[in-house]
Amino acid sequence: MPESTPLIAEQAPFLALLRRFATCRELAIDTEANSLHAYREQVCLIQMTARFADGSREHAIIDPLAIEELSPLAPLLADPAILKILHGSSYDLLCLRRDYGFHLAPLFDTQVAAQLVGIARFGLADLVRHYFEISLDKRFQKCDWGQRPLSDEQRLYAILDTYYLHDLYDRLREALTASGRGDQMAEEMELLEQIEPTPPLSDADRVRRIRGAARLTEVQLKVLLSLWRTRERLAEGLARATFKVISNEDLLLLACDQPTSKSALRATLPSRSPAATRFANEVLAAIADGQNGDPLPPPPPHAANGRLTRAQERCLNRLKEWRNQTAKNEKVPPGMVANNDLLHHLALAEPADRAALAAIPNIRRWQLARHGEALLAVLHGK
Repeated sequence: MPESTPLIAEQAPFLALLRRFATCRELAIDTEANSLHAYREQVCLIQMTARFADGSREHAIIDPLAIEELSPLAPLLADPAILKILHGSSYDLLCLRRDYGFHLAPLFDTQVAAQLVGIARFGLADLVRHYFEISLDKRFQKCDWGQRPLSDEQRLYAILDTYYLHDLYDRLREALTASGRGDQMAEEMELLEQIEPTPPLSDADRVRRIRGAARLTEVQLKVLLSLWRTRERLAEGLARATFKVISNEDLLLLACDQPTSKSALRATLPSRSPAATRFANEVLAAIADGQNGDPLPPPPPHAANGRLTRAQERCLNRLKEWRNQTAKNEKVPPGMVANNDLLHHLALAEPADRAALAAIPNIRRWQLARHGEALLAVLHGK
């Protein structure tokens, strides 16, 4: 196990590190962000472990909050001769793309590989325990990584997220070969390499996604939107995560009851809620503004004919039964056979042959090769 790894926070050591790492064969990567502690999440650490052709390794923790110019890292991350090994990579890939425009390829995600070879518990700590009988300390998982200085314990925690990834890669690559799922892994990695942040939603559409918002009346939705915008302004001013200012649950209660006085606020909300104490004036003003505000724009239309007929619902149920049984037989999670979105598209389109099946959005090549005939049979009730 490594000692506490120093934090690289100056440009010259950073550039020297990149020159050394440019000669490595595989590069394990992880990031730490501050989503639980800041209004605007950002990458606060980039951990890397390089493995060279002679088997030697070097560990590094980069401080992106202190490095003057991080762009020299881009060629290393995109170098086609260096395999990038991550665990549960989609979040890290999106964060690095969002904050710095970095593109990582080629990829090997140890979490995806573990699922494909049928390992039931595929978190990083689970895999390290499974293969090496070592327990990782996860007590810093939710700490504020934007705070400085970092303790020795925090730096050790951070580098352990990449320390074992090369050894996991070796074990899982062998298991993938034995399982015959190398084609599936390769295609999933190709898709991960193409991942991009989704375009931002409008304020109204973000509000509609709050759990319970679908049950609200039009006036209640207007109030909810006004409250949500007020919370955004407060959270930005305080540089705090929005849920630490006012929770979604409290926003929903306020939109439903629409109290008009501080005493009514306290009757609606739990006594601990800042919306009834510290931010009472702002909340009452937001409720009044919402009641008198303009109607919300309509939600975006669903895809044409997106609703299933009763016959299509029955087809979807057959597809799910087939998927779940196939996953059980193959000892993989159901999502490693087909996700619900794909099954919905299949039930909706009812493809008649392999050509039509191949035209279904987001269907994989490995799914066509491995399950194409079975899918067509289930779709047509055979």
